[in-house]
Amino acid sequence: TSIRDDTRVQVTTKMIKHTPVMLDKSIESLDIQKDGCYIDATFGSGGHSLEILRKIGEKGLLYSLDKDHDVFVSLHKKFQSDKRFKLEHGCFSDLEKHTKDWGVYGSVNGILFDLGVSSHHLDTGDRGFSFQNDGKVDMRFNYNSGISAHELINKADEEELANIIWKYGEEKYSRKIARGIVSARRLSSINSTLQLSDIINKCIPKLDTKKNKATRTFQAIRIYVNKELDVLRKALDSSYNILAPRGRLVLITYHSLEDRVIKNFLVHTDKNLSTPKKLPVEGEFLSKMFKFINKSIKPSADEIAANRRSRSAKLSVLERIQ
Repeated sequence: TSIRDDTRVQVTTKMIKHTPVMLDKSIESLDIQKDGCYIDATFGSGGHSLEILRKIGEKGLLYSLDKDHDVFVSLHKKFQSDKRFKLEHGCFSDLEKHTKDWGVYGSVNGILFDLGVSSHHLDTGDRGFSFQNDGKVDMRFNYNSGISAHELINKADEEELANIIWKYGEEKYSRKIARGIVSARRLSSINSTLQLSDIINKCIPKLDTKKNKATRTFQAIRIYVNKELDVLRKALDSSYNILAPRGRLVLITYHSLEDRVIKNFLVHTDKNLSTPKKLPVEGEFLSKMFKFINKSIKPSADEIAANRRSRSAKLSVLERIQ
């Protein structure tokens, strides 16, 4: 993929220096073995991957995925020279295919998911994720695939917009916001993030809240455009066969919708539902596929003070039953 501008290179180089949310706790939760095989399913700034490489030995392996082309523009030399490491462009919903291609299907000791939007996305205005940095409304993690937020807000009908904002943003003013968007675009196309944020803010009454009034709507549009919940469900569904016995899933979530997907996944696998339905197997012989090691761990007060974006994060750890 061609580089779109020099600024993009500079931003990507700086990304590696960013300390990710709950770094120490998430790496500790992987319970890393020196010769183990691990996957960083959301490479992002590379902070988690770099820490995993510090923990594994010479025979250890780390595979990382990211569907954002920006991370490939300028890889840090610590990654480029490490033979234990492989970074591939792709989505973690295709983990089953990737692990088979890599020859590690069924032998992965841990998979780390840092879900949601990265600091790089929020700080780069032209990606369209932020209501604080002006730019074209896009919001796609992979800017070469799928419909953009710009297409959605300028073409979807009012009812569809309202349903998306309600379902994925849990925004109680979803209908007023959808009506406001449709009304505004009749006058002119909605092209920038600040323009969209201004429309949303005018639709919501003044509230005593610490969050920007556009937060839930931007979240909803981003989740819908990137199919984030469907992608997470698919990755979780394939994880049992990807992991080795006692392999771990470490997930950093940022909102209740992601937490709900994980909870529903655990309920679904609680009675080993991979067993064929027609087999006459008594319930007492069915075993769980996963167990919670930890759930809903929150960042420390010190971390929140140092990094405000960590304030909504939660860490959950699941382990495949042996």
